[in-house]
Amino acid sequence: MTFTYYINLDERGEFYADVRNEKEKTVFEIKGYEIFEDGFMSHKDDVTGLQEYLRWIDIIPSESTILKA
Repeated sequence: MTFTYYINLDERGEFYADVRNEKEKTVFEIKGYEIFEDGFMSHKDDVTGLQEYLRWIDIIPSESTILKA
């Protein structure tokens, strides 16, 4: 299964992104910079870190991949 990572807002200290499944349904949202500060993603384009985190918290199956839109 493939998921897609969308950055919707990235300006003036605000960040909002989401991960969508193949049917375009949002399965995870990122609001703010907490995911970066906690070290799960090293930067906004760190799809590998995001993929590992979402697998770890059972949001996506272990064989799934995340692509950046």
